[in-house]
Amino acid sequence: MNNIKKLIVIVGSGFGGLNAALHLRKYNLDYSILVIDSKSQFEFKPLLYEVFSDEIKSWEVNPSFDSIYANSGITFIRNHVNFIDFDKNYLILEDNLKVEFEYLVLATGSSPNDFSIKGVKEYCSFFNTNKDQIKLKKLLDKTISVGKSNKIFIIGAGPSGVELACKVHDLYKSKFEVIIVEKTSEILNNSKTFNKEEAEKSIEKKNINLMKNYSVIEITDEEILLTNNLNKVEKFPYFDVVWTAGIKPNLPEFNQQIQKINNKILINKNLQLNDYPNVFVLGDISQIASKHTYPVTAQVAMQQGEHVALNLKLLINNEKLLPFTFNDNGEMISLGIGEASVSGIGLTFSGKLAYDLRRIIYASKMPKIDKFLKSTASWILEKKSIFKSIL
Repeated sequence: MNNIKKLIVIVGSGFGGLNAALHLRKYNLDYSILVIDSKSQFEFKPLLYEVFSDEIKSWEVNPSFDSIYANSGITFIRNHVNFIDFDKNYLILEDNLKVEFEYLVLATGSSPNDFSIKGVKEYCSFFNTNKDQIKLKKLLDKTISVGKSNKIFIIGAGPSGVELACKVHDLYKSKFEVIIVEKTSEILNNSKTFNKEEAEKSIEKKNINLMKNYSVIEITDEEILLTNNLNKVEKFPYFDVVWTAGIKPNLPEFNQQIQKINNKILINKNLQLNDYPNVFVLGDISQIASKHTYPVTAQVAMQQGEHVALNLKLLINNEKLLPFTFNDNGEMISLGIGEASVSGIGLTFSGKLAYDLRRIIYASKMPKIDKFLKSTASWILEKKSIFKSIL
């Protein structure tokens, strides 16, 4: 078995892992940093909707990890972690490579949850990665066969479902009937009131059909079967069904049972495993003990990544660690081509102004890649009047 010895290992390079790595490097600790991810490119998921609608290009939101970590002193390996031994401080990768660590950061993210509903994996489209959006776009660009339904069912009225429904409507207009299926009585259950109201207005304006209090019970190759709160089953033919109804943590195998809540790893207020203080866990796979569940957003993961880096520095220097506190900087929702809703820092915007502001804010959060900065800088210069509108 091959063997690599590294002191700080970060598994997962999404928003949380990436932020942890880059902030650790800023502290100039006398430790090597190894980042492991099964993908070769970073995916800025909040802007996938704009890639889907051709408002921005794929390369702008999918920089390679090689580019991100170049000249940073951070080593990146594309691989998948199969097993972790917390007692002996090592992990095993997909090709049987053994990696030892002194400190470990787990940020492996999440994937779509089909809740074991029959037919979801086989017949649904998804919208979680750049490959997903490319595949969906190719499918929707096809001509509708004679006798084929033009109904597009989007399952789940959370941010992903609402944002995607608005983009699909604006892109394809009358070609498809867009339908959002939501199992509860309202959309955007965990969102800001202003954004929820603006989304409802947008859905009504675009004549998107919203089926509240409906649950999916099965999907076949031709029909989707739904049941309402009266347990009445209804069947509908479809052109496509897009699943945005939920996610589940991506967890490797561990050498022993560790405490979990809803399959998320239970951690303390410092973002550590209680029994293994050299192991930090963040993002979609974590749950802080005695705390309410934080929203599954890039904002939370980025803040936790930065905080993990700080606590690692404190731990290495034998200083007291700090508890994590989430700073809610607001929420931004895309509501179609050139439209959005923004609620936060005491301000609310909707429409074109919100779209421009959202783009600028997200641009500032991207990894510092020269190509991307040049593209974004030219776009911001064109939109410089936005600052006059805000001030």
